[in-house]
Amino acid sequence: MSLKFVNGTDWVRSIKAGCIKLEHNRDKVDLLNVFPVPDGDTGTNMYLTLLSAVKEAEKNIDKPLGNIAKAASKGSLMGARGNSGVIMSQVFRGIAKVLDGKDVANAEDIASALKAGSDTAYKAVMKPVEGTILTVVREVAKACEEEAAKQTDIVACLLVAIQRGYDTLEKTPLMLPVLKEAGVVDAGGQGLLYFLEGMLEGLARQKDVALDDYKELIYSPEVSKPKADISLEFQYCTELLIIDVEEMDLEDVRDHLGPLGDSMVVVGDDDIVKVHIHSNHPGKVLETCLQWGALNDIKINNMLEEVHEHRNNWEPSPEPSNSKKIGLVSVGVGSGITEILGSLGVDIVVEGGQTMNPSTEDLLNACNSINAESIIILPNNSNIIMAAQQVSHLIEGKKVSVVPTKSVMQAVTALIAFDDNGNVDEVALAMSGEIEQVKYAEITHAVRDSSINGLDISDGDVIGIIGGKISLVAEDIESALLDVIDKMADDDELITIFYGIDVTEDAAFSAKAKIIEKYPDYEVEVHYGGQPHYNYLVAVE
Repeated sequence: MSLKFVNGTDWVRSIKAGCIKLEHNRDKVDLLNVFPVPDGDTGTNMYLTLLSAVKEAEKNIDKPLGNIAKAASKGSLMGARGNSGVIMSQVFRGIAKVLDGKDVANAEDIASALKAGSDTAYKAVMKPVEGTILTVVREVAKACEEEAAKQTDIVACLLVAIQRGYDTLEKTPLMLPVLKEAGVVDAGGQGLLYFLEGMLEGLARQKDVALDDYKELIYSPEVSKPKADISLEFQYCTELLIIDVEEMDLEDVRDHLGPLGDSMVVVGDDDIVKVHIHSNHPGKVLETCLQWGALNDIKINNMLEEVHEHRNNWEPSPEPSNSKKIGLVSVGVGSGITEILGSLGVDIVVEGGQTMNPSTEDLLNACNSINAESIIILPNNSNIIMAAQQVSHLIEGKKVSVVPTKSVMQAVTALIAFDDNGNVDEVALAMSGEIEQVKYAEITHAVRDSSINGLDISDGDVIGIIGGKISLVAEDIESALLDVIDKMADDDELITIFYGIDVTEDAAFSAKAKIIEKYPDYEVEVHYGGQPHYNYLVAVE
């Protein structure tokens, strides 16, 4: 069939069909992840981003094409998950600029819109890399422009553009050595082409498609209603800073405070130490800490009363009564990690991380729920940083800064430099400086066969990832833990370990004993993180 113009209804139908096409193939896209780790979710992130775009477009289906394109753009940005999702939202943003004010679009308009989408996406990425989705969308747009100069059939133009896209996709391993080594093409580029194929099918069919069967797959963080009967072994959450420290051994502090409670965190440097502990005797905690220096910023909360209040009013209030200068939003998963981040001053922990990247809207809602003049976001995952950065463009009445943490281990160190009364830009800069001092690693299992960084990896192998790079394959989890520490330790002072939900306490502390034996001059902290997928998170500093 020949199609000379598309209107708003056509556009909704086409992006809906594209969304469904990608959903049918998202597992294939996920498997194209270069790294054989359990967070290869490019297809899922793109699908959920597009699903949000479709939902907003459908709400405006009775409006002109330009309005619908703008609504889809807003929806894609609000729902953007992962780097691929954010890039897609920028493609939609560029398209909306060209279609703004139009009731219908011809082939040249569609080509110009794709070109604007590509340009906008490139500008949104600080350091664009060729061989990615950016390259594919640029070549798609270029081919569409060339064909639209020859003929007026939109379907024919898109067919040529998609073919150029696949030709480009096949070349991505030649542009990115890491793709060639892994034996895959770019996952984002493949996801984009599945979406464009679906769009084309939607336009050519001239028949609406059903989306309802897929809407239940939307991920959103859950708020759990408290159980009726709750008992606490230790009732008082006690937090404080020890300042004007002259000389202190953090391990000595832990030894003194350990018998007084649980959920203890003691971190700091030569000048200031942060203490968090759950205890039934907060007075004893304060008295014990006085021997090392002056106390400041003391907070003692009756957790049992908080639980009772939460049970009676379990839906969080949108506006806390007391305003603060700077609020903190962090991404994390695992009960232990959530507890530790909260103890270090984080106001809201948005559930997410590997395999479930929160959307820009999830982070925006968290920022809006904190009664503060400014917000600092700690994304704690390289695939969430771009989504977090979009919040500043959407929020009203607050300033948002992002400290680009790629691991919760970096966040813990960054929080030591947090000053809730400082200038948000200066505070974020100081926190960003702290994360540069942290060497971090993860221990997990490979989810598929792969070759990367000179390593031959089989499905199920234990792998050690240092600073985001797969660095070793080990026989077992403990060996991998010891090996990554051996590669990172170099005249440092502190080793911090969070063990995951699949690691027993006995196994974690058995590993701690071996680490202490090998590194007697280091302080070694082991905490329950409760994170899924990753057996250990490690920091050396």
